[in-house]
Amino acid sequence: MTSTISRRRFGQLVAGAAASLPFATPTIVRAQEGDLVKMCWFNTTTVSAQIAHVLMRTDIAAKNGLKMEMIQLAASPAITEALVSGAGDIGTLSDFAAVTTMAIGAPVTTVASQALFRSAVLTTKKSGITDIAGLKGKQVYGTFGITAFQNAQEAMIKAGLTPGKDMTFVNVGPAELADAVGAQRIDAFFTYDPFVSFFENSGAAQVVSQNVTPVIALSANNKFFQQRPEVLKRFLRANAEALFFASQNHDLVNGWFRSLEPAKNIPVEVLQKASSYDPAWNAKTFMDIKVTLSPEQIAKMEALGKWGVEAKLLPKLPDVAKFVDTKIASAVDKDAATKSFDPKSVKITRA
Repeated sequence: MTSTISRRRFGQLVAGAAASLPFATPTIVRAQEGDLVKMCWFNTTTVSAQIAHVLMRTDIAAKNGLKMEMIQLAASPAITEALVSGAGDIGTLSDFAAVTTMAIGAPVTTVASQALFRSAVLTTKKSGITDIAGLKGKQVYGTFGITAFQNAQEAMIKAGLTPGKDMTFVNVGPAELADAVGAQRIDAFFTYDPFVSFFENSGAAQVVSQNVTPVIALSANNKFFQQRPEVLKRFLRANAEALFFASQNHDLVNGWFRSLEPAKNIPVEVLQKASSYDPAWNAKTFMDIKVTLSPEQIAKMEALGKWGVEAKLLPKLPDVAKFVDTKIASAVDKDAATKSFDPKSVKITRA
């Protein structure tokens, strides 16, 4: 199916910030009982956003003794600010955004893995380019300072192309990128899902290289992390249950995702395809859900830190190990082997 979307709308989706949007001022939804957890999130990242909708629309949090304050923000920078200020207890950050908090020495600890997403290098249909090698001598457009940029650089190097010599990266904003791709004015670009899937679905571009390992991490304000570890453990358990519930109820939670700005215009088939790149989206049992950051994911964050310094995107090399703590998440995963969870027992509290 072919879908169309305006330049302005795409810019709102991917950048997440337009003063006219209803959630430019944080949208907050509160449950009524339990220990308060203020969660910051944004409604464009697939799987991660579906989890947030489950937490705000079902009794999963309440069953874990939690009262959720769901603070919907525009993107990672706003979530980082909320975590640093203490306005939020925990938030969803891309792996590079989490590394950025480490590089500036923010009072934030990355505590868990929440979701995986796909980044990719794409070529426009008019370009006629069908592989990375075909990008020699070309310009590749995208937004600098995001995980997809590092992934794109890595893809070029693996293909034997040296950025700045054999090909050139060009920094453009999301709206400008959407306009250029829609008008077929450029040959190649990089982005992340659900926008990779959107451009594939629209017929405007094709993927020539993809990376399915980027992580949406859960990062916590240090006061919350240090003073309320038992509450954090119950939150991570609720997050895992919400993810498994989502994996068993695709149509329902995709509908919730598409009920709020800025995701209303994301076609459902695009949303489903983008979500499917996270293996947990098709989990068979609750034990398939893991919230612990793996050694490979932590190593990737270290690599992102080194890249960020080399690319002059970070002020200094972060000590990733100092800012990552997997103990509580590991305990949650261990408990999953003995504490069952039936998604059919979940009650919807808000349609």
